[in-house]
Amino acid sequence: MDRHAVIWMRTANGPMKMGDMVVTEHEARFAYAEEFLASGNPDGLALLASPALYGRETFVFRLRPAFPVPPRLMQFIPGHGRNNLQRRLYDKVLATRASPPAPGFDTDWEMMLLAGRNGIGHIDVFRDDRAAEAGYGAAIKRHPRAADRSAFWKAIREDIAEDLEAIDPDQIAHLLGPTPSAGGMIPKLLVAIPDVPSGRQSWNGDFAPAGTRKVGERRYIDALLKIEPREYEGVVGLESLCLDIHRESGFDVPRYWRVSIDGMQLLAVERFDRTASGIPVPMESFYSVFATGDAAFNGNEDTDIEEVGLRLEQLSSVTSLDHKAARLMVYRRFCLALCTGNGDMHLENLSFLGGPRSVRVAPVYDPAPMRAWPQHNVRSAIPIVFEEGTFRDNVIRVGRAFGLSNNAARDILDEMLDVTRNYVTRVMALQDVPDARKLNLARIVEAERDALGKIAPCDLPGTEMRG
Repeated sequence: MDRHAVIWMRTANGPMKMGDMVVTEHEARFAYAEEFLASGNPDGLALLASPALYGRETFVFRLRPAFPVPPRLMQFIPGHGRNNLQRRLYDKVLATRASPPAPGFDTDWEMMLLAGRNGIGHIDVFRDDRAAEAGYGAAIKRHPRAADRSAFWKAIREDIAEDLEAIDPDQIAHLLGPTPSAGGMIPKLLVAIPDVPSGRQSWNGDFAPAGTRKVGERRYIDALLKIEPREYEGVVGLESLCLDIHRESGFDVPRYWRVSIDGMQLLAVERFDRTASGIPVPMESFYSVFATGDAAFNGNEDTDIEEVGLRLEQLSSVTSLDHKAARLMVYRRFCLALCTGNGDMHLENLSFLGGPRSVRVAPVYDPAPMRAWPQHNVRSAIPIVFEEGTFRDNVIRVGRAFGLSNNAARDILDEMLDVTRNYVTRVMALQDVPDARKLNLARIVEAERDALGKIAPCDLPGTEMRG
């Protein structure tokens, strides 16, 4: 059965239809609307499916098991992990329909249409143009009353405890709006929060549906909200520390807020895919771009870190990407990830921000050192191909694929080792991270520092690190 959807986007001049998409059993076809092409807007469906590349020609994507829809649209299908709150809630919403969709892709398709607005980046997905016009024409949903917020946090707390029966799916869907949640191991929601100074406890947990610009006279901004689950106790504290370290190292890092509500640790990170006035900015993960441009690409294992550097150079031939700046940024982040125990810097934790005429590597997000948890203790989610020599030698050699000389790569690695010289001390000082997690991460990080060419003595007094 062929399925049809339409793609729209919000602009400074109001909503605009981008084009029509048909998904068959074997392929997805997307064609730009004549009005969109006439507008001259360069920001199309995806970086490698832009109006400049396709114009009136139909963009055809051959479907494969990993991609039942084009990669750029995968973010609108809530993931199947237990910690994806939205999928669990939308399962309940769909179950209340007179004719619930069949399990599998039918359900995924309906979830995509339910969650198709205000996601990461600039595109919105609707069933048809009438649904789009109705969606954009609807008034901003009311700000939830204090009682609603209490019910929301109670429901979330019970959901984390795997008790969904008490949740009213219509109420929660009303509070969240038609907005996809972000994937990953940590529950995440896209919301709007008051624009208050960043820092711990400066935000009180008040929120509104994503896209809300004002509540009364108070300005609201869009944020990605992370909720610390029990099985990852301490992850909010560790990620906050790593955000600080990246900022101290000169990386572009968004504002963030921490708060504890009824014993739950929350981290809200300001979205950088929105302008100050709330207009969406194109944003697409490395994963999506690589999968769009390479029919053989199905996951992280289908590339390696050196190939990432080469792909960045190739991308500059069809976009405005400054590949030298992009490759330098990614190599520096790769080295800092190794030094902080962040083995989870995969291709969905790296993104491009901006359309084909203004694209750059997006600011830092999701830098949590997941190696603190034994089940996530891998050096790098993006494979590293080892040759002869030490681990340090191989990391420096990787720099060549990012356009760096051995000396330049060595200097960057040593810079990252230097900026993290007190990292273990800072980890051990965290009050809201279990001791077992801190000690495990400390041992791993010290072992990596030894292997990478440690330039300062162990900074964990009285503890012998063995890796």
